Amino acid sequence: MDLQQVYLAAVVLAALALTLADEEAKKLWDRLDHLDPNHDGVVTQEELKNFAFWERTKDLREDAAEQWDTLEVPPGEKLTFGHYKEKSYGEDFSEDDDLGPYGRTVQQDHARFNASDQNKDGALDKEEFLAFLWAEEYPHMHDIITLETMEDLDKNGDGAISFTEFAGDDEGVMEDSVDHMEFKESDKNQDGQLNHAEVKEWLLGPTLKEDDERVATVLSKLDKDEDGKLTRSEIEADPEVIETLMYEEDGGEYLHDEF
Repeated sequence: MDLQQVYLAAVVLAALALTLADEEAKKLWDRLDHLDPNHDGVVTQEELKNFAFWERTKDLREDAAEQWDTLEVPPGEKLTFGHYKEKSYGEDFSEDDDLGPYGRTVQQDHARFNASDQNKDGALDKEEFLAFLWAEEYPHMHDIITLETMEDLDKNGDGAISFTEFAGDDEGVMEDSVDHMEFKESDKNQDGQLNHAEVKEWLLGPTLKEDDERVATVLSKLDKDEDGKLTRSEIEADPEVIETLMYEEDGGEYLHDEF
């Protein structure tokens, strides 16, 4: 190969590399569109948290969509509690005064249903139904699932959870057991029992912290001027950070609202 051919080959390779780089940049920013929904050119900490939540709950949305179909909600309509109860427990439990052997579960479902119904119209749309199914992911649902947990564990009805109730065992639990250490760590005021706030932290602490930790890691790696938001140039400096930390393993497919 003479010098002219070498030169032409180098030009072609450079052009190809530039084209591929442009395509990768376009692909990246097509995906980052979801990070910056208001298209102002910067990605704020709140936008990162919202995106982390959407990415983390994709599988939950798929599950909710399947359950919505199973419940056979008529097209264009919302889900009423009567319809949900009939489909979930059978026609025998369609009346409020006929709870049968599932009475406590039905009552808890009804309380959760009402908490999910944010606009208080007596029925759930698909987003509200998602909160009903996966209440731990929604802050406005945290009190109701904490109450459910306390009702399930509080055997003597005193409004608090003792270690015996927490461990589910009257005897044979060693002080150095996992249950004992977890209980002691959760008992912030060291009074030997867990109150509503302590149960809530024990139950939901990991969920509440997950997105914050992910966003904090992204900002620590990319936010060079430490202003709490990311510019295009900061993201382009190391796009793998976004790819690795903000997207789940399916390649970043973004699911929109209402499943």
